[in-house]
Amino acid sequence: MKSSATPQVVHDLLASLALAATVLAAAVGLSACATQKARDGAPTGPTASAPAPVRGGQDGTTTDVRTSDLNNDGVPELTKYYKEVDDPAVAGKKKSVLVRQDIDMTWDGRVDIWRYFDDQGQVVREEWDTDYDGNVDETRFFENGVIVRSERDRNNDGRPDIFRYYAKGQLERKEVDTNGDGQIDRWEYFNGLTLDRVGVDKNFDGTVDTWAKVGTEQAAATPSAP
Repeated sequence: MKSSATPQVVHDLLASLALAATVLAAAVGLSACATQKARDGAPTGPTASAPAPVRGGQDGTTTDVRTSDLNNDGVPELTKYYKEVDDPAVAGKKKSVLVRQDIDMTWDGRVDIWRYFDDQGQVVREEWDTDYDGNVDETRFFENGVIVRSERDRNNDGRPDIFRYYAKGQLERKEVDTNGDGQIDRWEYFNGLTLDRVGVDKNFDGTVDTWAKVGTEQAAATPSAP
């Protein structure tokens, strides 16, 4: 059966799959290397030389910074920020919770993914530098640890031009500003893993001019998290 996927849909699909595979591999590598360091006696706890409080999570500061330097070049590829909160299980006690995680995917000394967590340990936001130029170009938003929305700045003008909306962690709708005027002119609706219909604003007046029924299966699953 022939696929009616558009070049843009195929491009987005391949990019998402490649990014997901890269993140998964990095996450496994980071975990394995950190475990090996602990076995070898290398420090994996709070950084002894943390010079001053740094930003951690949604607000406040923390001095509890833990790093992993996977290639032993003196520059960490994984940095975790912790803060103390009240332990609901033990009255009057505190516990450390992860509030932010920075990941250098390319080992070039620059962070590529920033992950932010709430006091329950659930991710609430991720910021991605998908083209590795040092700037955030995609932000993902989560509720109860499940993705609900993402915003992508494809042309690096500082404004998002691709918006994805999720229901129960699955892609439901995609909106695109194709000409960079700050206004949505393409709408894609998904039914499960299937791209169901596409609407296009051909004259860029803010309303749909044509609708097309597609019905092509696409990978619309939740983006992988590190």
